[in-house]
Amino acid sequence: MLAKRGASSALMSGARENSEPIPSFSAREWLRRGLAASLHATGALGLLRRFEATRQFLSSPASRWPTIRRFAGSKFGILCYHRVGTEGVPLFSRLDPGVFEAQMKYVRKHYRLVPLGQLCREITNGDAVRPTLAITFDDGYRDLYTHAFPVLRKYEIPATIYLIGRSMETGESPWYDRIFVALDNASESSIELEMDRPRRLALTSAAARRKAAWEIVCFLRTISDVRRRNWCLAFETRMKPPQEKLARRMLDWDQVRSMQAGGICFGAHTMTHPCVAQVEAAKLEEELCASRRLLEARLDAPAEDFAYPFGKISDCLSTGNGYLAQCGYRSAVTTVEGINSAGANLMRLNRMQVGDDRSLSLFAFNLARMFFESVLENSISPDAIRADGRSLKTDRSAS
Repeated sequence: MLAKRGASSALMSGARENSEPIPSFSAREWLRRGLAASLHATGALGLLRRFEATRQFLSSPASRWPTIRRFAGSKFGILCYHRVGTEGVPLFSRLDPGVFEAQMKYVRKHYRLVPLGQLCREITNGDAVRPTLAITFDDGYRDLYTHAFPVLRKYEIPATIYLIGRSMETGESPWYDRIFVALDNASESSIELEMDRPRRLALTSAAARRKAAWEIVCFLRTISDVRRRNWCLAFETRMKPPQEKLARRMLDWDQVRSMQAGGICFGAHTMTHPCVAQVEAAKLEEELCASRRLLEARLDAPAEDFAYPFGKISDCLSTGNGYLAQCGYRSAVTTVEGINSAGANLMRLNRMQVGDDRSLSLFAFNLARMFFESVLENSISPDAIRADGRSLKTDRSAS
């Protein structure tokens, strides 16, 4: 492969402003960044894009180098963003608005951009089209209205935003943001918590606080949702996050309706952003179906698309295909990286996460890599969903 799959986590750790310290990357990561910059600067990346539609890179454990084969179908990619802005929550994503505009200008120039609904129809129909992208945003942060929406209108780019029902109704930030903010503002140098075992987490620096928050969120994704809710309640009793850090961080209905009038589509992201695989059966109808009904009532329009919170294989519902279809959904997106091809399972669509890295050359390189790599099979079996928990310790998505 052009780069190791799962490199989206690197996208979320990227370089900052020139005035900030140079980030610490592994030798492999510096090599990847150097290659991306070189391909972009010399124009070689443009030559590679000419073959995105007709070639695939295939890796083999028996070979150190990928093989190339012809690809006769169409390729559909979906980009997954969270926020566009550098202030407030979520603390794990601080995408500079100027960087976002540069990315949108790039994809407008080099790719075919379509609404998510059209992408779903073309996947189902097997339409022959050139490499195609859809743009999506998870959670519904307010800076999408102030920073992303003007850029999307400027470049006439369609997009879908997945909204958390409770956050829309109450204005409350998601539970994982509350954990991040609580630890980010804690006065202690460490904290003892009962997790998978008694743990002492260091809070000695901003980086240590973020690392501790990730560990907590990753743990909470592996336990039943009722236990997760109780754990969060006890945690906030002990370490209540400052409300001024969380206030007015989510979209409101007036902003959503304004964006809807400007061509933005909206989908459901559950009511409370649980790990759906851990939700008890009695709560599934509320999380999956009631969230769709809420959007349709508030926006007077169909809400046909769903995004799995967190979105890795182990976060998905083993019976999700049938249940989501019963709820009336047309599609469901994950955060499993890869493209989608004709006939793909619309209830398990792959997406590439975009973090806060400032490098346009790396963004362009990762897009090319995604389109060149072999098409992932996204018809995930229930057994695989139950068994695969490999990404939990390293995944840094709170989508």
